[in-house]
Amino acid sequence: MMENKQEVFTNFMNEFVSLNTSQKNNEIIEKHKLMLALLTNYASTHGINFEPLKSREINDIADNNGTNDDYLEALMVYTHNIEELIGLILANKD
Repeated sequence: MMENKQEVFTNFMNEFVSLNTSQKNNEIIEKHKLMLALLTNYASTHGINFEPLKSREINDIADNNGTNDDYLEALMVYTHNIEELIGLILANKD
């Protein structure tokens, strides 16, 4: 099972490195959105209230043509929310 997991990841990374910068930015942002959504769902089903922090930097990439700085700033917003939510989940562990 682990070899298959590694093989799938290696294939993913081989494809990822061939993407242009804009495509890489979008892929990374989408991964962070997915992680935040999964963690938010987990928190919700376990009675943990979480209100994500908002920032205008998210809007800068809404049309998929932001600068690298725009993507890094949006990534920081998502990362901060993920970090905060993981802290809440860990603090509420039984």
